[in-house]
Amino acid sequence: MDVGLKAYLRGWWRTYMVDKWPYWIAAIFMAVSNILAYGIGIWALSDIATGGNPYDMARPIGTFVGLRELGGIIDDFMGVPSFPGFEGYHWFTGETNFFRMWPNPLLEPTVNTMLGILLGGLVAALLSKEFAVKVPRDRIEYIFAVAGGLLMGIGAVFMYGCPIVSTTNIGTLSFQGMLMVVGMVIGSYFGAVLLRYLEQKRFEQQAPFDGAKYRPLCHFEKTRTIWPKNPENLDGGEHWGLRYQPYVALIVLGLVGFGLWNLASMGFPHAAVLIFACMLTGVAMERGGMCFAHAYREPFLSGFAEMTRAMTLLYILLIIGFLPFKLIATVNPNIAYGEIFGVSPAGFGIILGGIFFGIGMAINGACVSDSLWRTAEGQVKIWIALLVLITSTAWLFPLRNSELFNTVINPYGTGNIYSVYLPKMLGGYIPAVVVMVLFMLLWAGVMTWAAGRTFRKYLEG
Repeated sequence: MDVGLKAYLRGWWRTYMVDKWPYWIAAIFMAVSNILAYGIGIWALSDIATGGNPYDMARPIGTFVGLRELGGIIDDFMGVPSFPGFEGYHWFTGETNFFRMWPNPLLEPTVNTMLGILLGGLVAALLSKEFAVKVPRDRIEYIFAVAGGLLMGIGAVFMYGCPIVSTTNIGTLSFQGMLMVVGMVIGSYFGAVLLRYLEQKRFEQQAPFDGAKYRPLCHFEKTRTIWPKNPENLDGGEHWGLRYQPYVALIVLGLVGFGLWNLASMGFPHAAVLIFACMLTGVAMERGGMCFAHAYREPFLSGFAEMTRAMTLLYILLIIGFLPFKLIATVNPNIAYGEIFGVSPAGFGIILGGIFFGIGMAINGACVSDSLWRTAEGQVKIWIALLVLITSTAWLFPLRNSELFNTVINPYGTGNIYSVYLPKMLGGYIPAVVVMVLFMLLWAGVMTWAAGRTFRKYLEG
């Protein structure tokens, strides 16, 4: 039996790199990395205000503009025609391209967010030997992936992002964040109802004469591993594709570190540090299995609400953690914009988009940020859904420029953003914080009640 330092290190490795983290630990880790990203964004504002590189931007963690940038490039590469009536954006050089607003799309802050979560999830998966190419057992999952990706793409355009964006908007005391939660709850409910209906139909077809009653347990999302697979008899040793994954993780870390160092040396330190902060988010999400889709869907599908309560903890920690930066911004003219940093437009379209997005992520089993770390684990269904989500978001993005969108669907845009900023709506930071915290506790309570109701149905058969 190993004793001493070797045994301690093995125990530490198993606890933090092999075993899954408790949800509340992962939520705290995610909150710290999100607060760090918000601070980096404030730092970038200050440097740019004093003559720094205007392209070295950083923003609170989000994905929406990144979906547009990356999706536009993919659509352009595949020869997809632009949205009707849309001719493309203009670079500062005058050259017209399809969604290229930055000298390099990888410099766009939310692209950095997505890249960081993907890399963090990949490193965590490799260190824990959890990377494997997995395909769905049921071919209907591919339909779910395409349909879910398309619905999430539509929803992302209407509500300016995905659930990871809701964390930022709630932390910044934006009314939009509350509307996102309401919309995604409604959509996830209908998505769960659809899944339960399909399960019941399949159950009836498979066992029509045994007299068994339907029980609302999720049989979808089952996968089989293509590579690497351990032999049935482990006497032959662990598959080399698993055995060497921690070493590959160290190589990836080394390459990422070298790349971030060079990025900072080229005059983009904010972008480099933002990617690192988002890598921490990716690590926490993969190690804790943190999934917004499950937090919103499972109370209605399987009676599981622990994830929902963990996400509530994350939301509340961000409300508290962002507040000092916002207060500093109110007295420092160089970072005055930091007070409303991350506050997004709002209107009826946010709830509508949340419903579309909620249905999509329920049938897909992952949202944007969830898809990034699940992609890093090798889940083929998620690869498909993420590609559809990115490209559809980019193609539909010009809808935001329409008069209907800006006057009816989401009328409170950047020109009147204070109209949907809770401290201005409620007359101060104290009532805004109290209202937002109570709202999140209400969300947790409602979802826990729904989970209990779902579980009682399961027990009753």
